[in-house]
Amino acid sequence: MLYESENTAESSLDLVERSFLTLTESPGGLGVNGADFPGLADRWFGLRELRVEVDRPQTAVVTRQAVWAFLLRSREVDAWKVAAVGMAMPALRHIAATLAPAYRGDIADLDAEVLTGFVEVFAGLPAGARGIAARVVFGGYRAGLAEVDSYGRPGTDLPVLGAVPPWPWLDARWLLAQATEREVISPEDARLLVATRLRGVALAELSSRQWPGEELAVRRRRAERCLAAAIAVSDLGPGTGGR
Repeated sequence: MLYESENTAESSLDLVERSFLTLTESPGGLGVNGADFPGLADRWFGLRELRVEVDRPQTAVVTRQAVWAFLLRSREVDAWKVAAVGMAMPALRHIAATLAPAYRGDIADLDAEVLTGFVEVFAGLPAGARGIAARVVFGGYRAGLAEVDSYGRPGTDLPVLGAVPPWPWLDARWLLAQATEREVISPEDARLLVATRLRGVALAELSSRQWPGEELAVRRRRAERCLAAAIAVSDLGPGTGGR
């Protein structure tokens, strides 16, 4: 297991990050030759620098896919398995931190679920898979969302869209478009979620005689519940039949 430890002061994500940083230490730290990947300079990239490069929105999709294809091919080696989780740590931290306020359990348990969801998808993907980064990170997102959904704080909205890591990892607008196309939610509900969850428009600003704020809140909550249910059973997300 990647996260077994007797130190309860650190969560599984903390432990993997510490291991990842240890792997980067010189001499002999893990890294790659940039010449082996399209779009990278012909020089050595340590894991920390490679993570920064892959996490940049400006980095070409083909570069990101090549790096993750290499990590997938190297997953039988424990050090590279830890490296893969470390490479995705910015996205996994985003997921866990955004879900945490809605969770009434131990935050270490939530971190462990996010990590487990990532690892399970990473272990199961075929070597030639496309969209690797999005699919493995979505595995962590799906597991964390399910954990909070089952043990959430009463009266707290489930941050379904807020917990989606931003591009270049995932894209909440793409997820809403997929949900609309697959009739999980209506186009009107998708627009409501874009306005209030992604653009930050208050429900009071959208309130009208036809749709009072209280009814909009109920409608939004219902749409988010539909999204969470579809995500939990893999009806939505990368690698589920859509893009």
